[in-house]
Amino acid sequence: MSTIHFKHLFADDLAILIAPSPFLRSASMILDLSEQIKEVLKRLIQYADMWKQPINFNKTYWTLFHRQVVPQIPKIECEGHLIQHVKMFKYLGTILDAKLSFSEHINYIKAKIQSNLNIFKRLAYSRMLNEKIKYRLFNAYIRPYLQSLLNFFPILSTSKQTNLEGFNRRIYRTVHLWFDARNIEIEHLPKYRSILKMANDHWDKLSQTIIRTNPNVVEDFLQHKLSILYLNEYLTNPALENERKKIFKKGRIGKNVRNFATENRLTLFDHVLCFK
Repeated sequence: MSTIHFKHLFADDLAILIAPSPFLRSASMILDLSEQIKEVLKRLIQYADMWKQPINFNKTYWTLFHRQVVPQIPKIECEGHLIQHVKMFKYLGTILDAKLSFSEHINYIKAKIQSNLNIFKRLAYSRMLNEKIKYRLFNAYIRPYLQSLLNFFPILSTSKQTNLEGFNRRIYRTVHLWFDARNIEIEHLPKYRSILKMANDHWDKLSQTIIRTNPNVVEDFLQHKLSILYLNEYLTNPALENERKKIFKKGRIGKNVRNFATENRLTLFDHVLCFK
């Protein structure tokens, strides 16, 4: 059964996300995903041959997003082409790693900002800059890098969010050459904006755009949440025991399925679409 969840075409770059069914056992998920990848590649090759658009297999690779310690990575070949597996890749300016921790991308952004801050600091000490020019330089050479963090800020761990807020305050200390300022003093600067506030504003605008241009995204999210409620009722309601036995004739319902339905875990969509 196909579980292709998302297809994204940007210029000549195609990205396909395949999500495993939660009803599969953990041991079967990776094998099922590899078979689906092979099927997708076959269809892609057929399309490329029909429309005379050759695929650059040197730039075609796949990655497995997982939480396992040492997953068994299958070898994927399609019509004589070996598809390289990578643990990390850069897509549209964002570095994605197998754990979706975004640590590499955060380190990359910090290094870029720090490089610009060093130049900024030398200019500031020369007394050639007033506050207006400082913030123009900030908006031109520092803030765009901070903006690249906002798309995934809601799903970062609390420790990573706290660390980024500290880095953000350090930027404002450099802008004002006020290195001994306390956190509360920095946060009360007239032009100070926390990353949390920027992320809130960003997702407010993005959510409104999604609702206006592609409401199916929100509808799919609500349908997904509703299906979990139905599944929870089906598994926990004693009145439905006979119905369960008709479907699950042998053995018990898988632990991963029961946990998925009953533990009310927050999904990435919950973190993002309900971010405040």
